[in-house]
Amino acid sequence: MRKSSFFLSIILLGFLAFPSVSWGLMSSTNYTIFADSIDSGGILSTSGTYSLQDTAGESPVGFTTSSTYTVIGGFQAMDFASVLTISIDTATIDLGTLSVSAVATSSAVVSVTAEASTGYVLSVASVSGTSLSAVSDGTVSAGTEEYGVAVNGPGAAFSDDRAITAGLNLSSSGTSVTSQQTTLTFKASMSSASVAGGRSQSVILTASTNI
Repeated sequence: MRKSSFFLSIILLGFLAFPSVSWGLMSSTNYTIFADSIDSGGILSTSGTYSLQDTAGESPVGFTTSSTYTVIGGFQAMDFASVLTISIDTATIDLGTLSVSAVATSSAVVSVTAEASTGYVLSVASVSGTSLSAVSDGTVSAGTEEYGVAVNGPGAAFSDDRAITAGLNLSSSGTSVTSQQTTLTFKASMSSASVAGGRSQSVILTASTNI
């Protein structure tokens, strides 16, 4: 009986997608002016419970948008400032030599910090290379040629095995998070009819704020 085998490696490249909002700031060696405005006055008002920082006669204010940028005019625009970072604990996933009797798995942990109060979305930006047949029934099973990914974590977007395609949402949060972890478990299996050979794939991930 002919024995088929596979060697499949996946390279994960994580990068930071610039948030939808862009801003500028002025800085020197000792100081940073994050935001300024042209107005006729303003004051910081406080009570035992609340504080209110306002401006008077400010111009210009409001939102200006194009297909690429959003400009938020006005002193209160600084409230939209946020930090977004993404990191991956490994750059390479090795699924080794496959067998008809078992499902090969290997995992990577993605950590996201999003200071934006609206949270973030982690997704697949692009996929290139060669792979096995994509899983279509929600489960990568031994004895069948299938390949996909499962996600686990507080923001996981799904609970079954999914085909790895551009635009696939992996995890998200509707609020700010610090080092929220999502485990990506890549899975592959083969059948007795699978064609032997090597497979390799590059998966680029992107994280963006919900704005």
